[in-house]
Amino acid sequence: MFKLTPIFLILLSFISASQLTGCVEETIELRGAGATFPAPIYARWRALFHRENPNIVVHYDAVGSGAGIQLITDKKVDLGASDALLKPSEQRALDAPLLAIPTVIGPVVLAYNLPMIEQKIRLSGDAIVGIYKGEIKRWNDPKLQSINSDVELPDIAIHVAHRSDSSGTSHIFTSYLSAIDEDWQQTIGTGKKVNWPTGDDWAGEGNDGVAHRILLEPGGIGYLELKYAQNAGLNYADLINREGMTVSPTVESVQQAERNTPAPKKGYLKTSIVNAPGKYSYPIAGFTYLLVYKDLSDMPVQKREALFSFLDWILGKGQQEASKLHYTPLPEALKTSVRADISKMKAGLEKTELVK
Repeated sequence: MFKLTPIFLILLSFISASQLTGCVEETIELRGAGATFPAPIYARWRALFHRENPNIVVHYDAVGSGAGIQLITDKKVDLGASDALLKPSEQRALDAPLLAIPTVIGPVVLAYNLPMIEQKIRLSGDAIVGIYKGEIKRWNDPKLQSINSDVELPDIAIHVAHRSDSSGTSHIFTSYLSAIDEDWQQTIGTGKKVNWPTGDDWAGEGNDGVAHRILLEPGGIGYLELKYAQNAGLNYADLINREGMTVSPTVESVQQAERNTPAPKKGYLKTSIVNAPGKYSYPIAGFTYLLVYKDLSDMPVQKREALFSFLDWILGKGQQEASKLHYTPLPEALKTSVRADISKMKAGLEKTELVK
């Protein structure tokens, strides 16, 4: 009978290990960075996508929209992320065109720290402008009290928090302020970073930084994405929209805002849905985008295929997860248009590969 010698066993184990190693798929890593606004849903998507595709790992650094645009401009990431489309100056800084892919829609809320108040407060556009201009300085100001007649507002100072970094959430919020107040539009304007009339004493980095500033002392108020307010245990105001209706930030009220915003004359992206018409439209909401270079011919084929697979998953299964974290999924017509643009990218790459 054949006897297994120690040397033969060692050789056998080496051959088996080599065969097994050849069967293991190589890990493909994608790197994204940018907006903090969608970070909670992106974290969920990355985890679920990896569960279905164990060989693909998607990393994401929530560093703010401005930083995300800069990183994709410098080609230091595969996916940039921003809640604001690129300005002309940012587009000119690119050495190749980007495709902005909307991923979800979300509300920006006015969260506040008034532990002595049990009832939910209401805020009008005029009141929000007054607070952020520094004209309304105390919570029992007559303008605030008149729209909260069923609540006895406290006689304490208002601490106005805002973002310290270049922020897409700030862009959405200041877009709203500019839309409802001509003086704000002309003197301060819309942007990822503006000169805030109330100063920088209560500025915070990222949505979570703003939440922290609000929590520091009773009287705090600040704008942030809904999920961050919920995670921090903060109350947030119902808002009075342009029709004079009091509206809560819900998936449905954000859907109403998107539906009631007129379609653009060119292209399919609605660049702003703030201050939308309609009785049930929530007034401060916006899209968030992933930014990808249209020409990915320099990217390794396997990595490119992984990126397209992730984008396809986001526009499919990923949308079903959005409302679980209080984001609003994309409308069907918009998803169809985005898929068509991605298909054009793929077709262009296939032509490039044939030429090679």
